[in-house]
Amino acid sequence: MPKDEIDPDDPMELRGVGLLTDHDTTEPMAECFIEEFLRLGHNHRQILALFRNPHYTGVHMVLQQRGEDFVKAKITEVFGWWKRDVRWADPPAPSNP
Repeated sequence: MPKDEIDPDDPMELRGVGLLTDHDTTEPMAECFIEEFLRLGHNHRQILALFRNPHYTGVHMVLQQRGEDFVKAKITEVFGWWKRDVRWADPPAPSNP
């Protein structure tokens, strides 16, 4: 069989399966995505950009359903598990009167 054709009888063929549930699975799903991209070497801003990108369907769905504040909090939490620092914005410079 040619390498680019799927053999439905091959037990080693990768298959994706969707499971219906009444539970909100966006939190563990977000944690999994964040940890995966963190381990691939992405920083927190790059990961947030992936959540904003509609071409990344799974991560973008989390952003749409839970909002950017949730995503930033999850990124900060997961980075904390790995002892990585997250700074979303530089503190404002002190103003001189």
